[in-house]
Amino acid sequence: MSSTAESNQQLATADFIRKSATQELLGQFANLPTAFKSPGKELASKEDYLAKLETLKQYPSKQLQDAGQLLALFNRYNLKADKRLQLSMAIVAQLYPVIARFYQQYQTQPSSLPEGKDRKQIVMASIEIAEQAILSCKHLFVELYSAKPALYRKQRPRLLELAVRILELARVVQRLRALRHQKLSAHNWRDINRVFFALLAQNDVDEKITLLGQVGTWLNRTDKEGFKVSPRHLYLSLQLFGIVDASSWSTRLFHVPDGYLDLVDNAILLHVDNSLELQAGMLITGIDHAAPAQFRRDVRMVAPRILIEYSQLYNRLVQDYEELAKMKFIGNVDVSRLNRALAGIDAMERLPLLEAMLFGLRPRERRQKRHAAFGSENLRLYFSFKDAFRLFANLGSAEMKQRVNSREFIHTLASPALGANDAVCSGQTPWEIANFSTGGVLVITRESDYSAPICVGQITAFSSGKDQQRPLLGYVSRIHRPSDQLIEVAIVRLSGQAEAALVTPESGKLVGKTLGVMLFKNVDDRWCVVTRYEYDFVLGTPLRLLRDKAPTLPARLGNVLLTKQEFVIFELSVPGM
Repeated sequence: MSSTAESNQQLATADFIRKSATQELLGQFANLPTAFKSPGKELASKEDYLAKLETLKQYPSKQLQDAGQLLALFNRYNLKADKRLQLSMAIVAQLYPVIARFYQQYQTQPSSLPEGKDRKQIVMASIEIAEQAILSCKHLFVELYSAKPALYRKQRPRLLELAVRILELARVVQRLRALRHQKLSAHNWRDINRVFFALLAQNDVDEKITLLGQVGTWLNRTDKEGFKVSPRHLYLSLQLFGIVDASSWSTRLFHVPDGYLDLVDNAILLHVDNSLELQAGMLITGIDHAAPAQFRRDVRMVAPRILIEYSQLYNRLVQDYEELAKMKFIGNVDVSRLNRALAGIDAMERLPLLEAMLFGLRPRERRQKRHAAFGSENLRLYFSFKDAFRLFANLGSAEMKQRVNSREFIHTLASPALGANDAVCSGQTPWEIANFSTGGVLVITRESDYSAPICVGQITAFSSGKDQQRPLLGYVSRIHRPSDQLIEVAIVRLSGQAEAALVTPESGKLVGKTLGVMLFKNVDDRWCVVTRYEYDFVLGTPLRLLRDKAPTLPARLGNVLLTKQEFVIFELSVPGM
């Protein structure tokens, strides 16, 4: 599209939004509280507040909590919006480096469960600071904004900066909540859409403004202008993170969606809603929508609405996935040929990450009916490949147990060179079934300091009190924290029956080693094998397979059915089985 045509389209979009939005929506915010408290004589100067917080720098948790309380107090004071914002942003500027330091520390950790007390206090206090600062910005935005272009232009510099601050701080809240496997609330999303549509109505979403800091940005950026972004980029960053459900990923991967937004020119485009059926590669959202953009039109969605076209981003993800899969197949992954967003993460995380993004960018329909459940007596779960394998091995014969407990085999299974996960078995953690279907189960527990570490992509074995001798095999597909203490874990079921087995590869870097795997039959009654990702097996690898109470048989790995951070599932060809 030429620059002239694109400019004309943007002007048409702005005109459409101004004409179709009601006065109650454009430039306004839902449930914006009114300040009610007189500041009185105790209102100190900006310098006094900053000096008080500075005395707490050796106690960051207390410092963050006190800062959040001060900002909440300012928003209750009946102050001029300018004065309130000046106080609020001064405190945010002082505490932002503290928030950024802890975000980077927690974001690089492999697991956020269980969550320590200090970590929880710091993250929650940081969220409070960001949300209270957003509230201060909204008060002034409402006071200054006008839908009339001439009046908007008079206040444009301040309104543009306020909008960027609201979107930027909303992204900080989104990323901080994601550290706890939580999503943005409905009122957060409604405010994000309202402020963006207010700018869109003025065709003013592309000017870059300097950010407060780096939380939520892609740290590998090489932008010579520094941390400058446009309202459009911030809005799309928020939307993409929510659409792909990145809050359920490993925290180390939060930056990758933003990496793709930076790498792919015109990765996501915006269009006026044409009221027709949504085509492939399109999402829809509206000025008062209280969630990320969705794949299907909802007649209850308030106008004006826009379409989000992500087909170019999707095609790039498919291209990267196919290229990486080819390199993986031939056993020569050339990092220099990967884009910077992928090259900067661990090798075992690349394919699962691309699969997760592609999955999140496809419309989904529930095929199996979910059934509500009310608890489960003695429900036991075992997270990690190591614990699941040992559980199935212990259900085998004495000969199989002896082989698994041999010194040589234990060393292979738990070798640091193979990235073994020595996660604590969670069999003693009390779990309940929230609901279930033929495809999986949603389990819930109350978090404690003794909860086992849990990550998305972990292999999982689980059984109920009624049938402890026939555990099911699955993997963790999603983690969500509906409240401070409760943890929901969605488990995709792989098989109703599985067994532990031993294999000896006849080629590759582990040739001659005895390795633990798990076998099961899929819905097509074909044998499948679950291997650890670190085994680095590829299609066609020849093996010697030893099952419990069976002779050793030659086998060969078939197509890859599923790749996750911890494991890979192959079809298995065994002529004699």
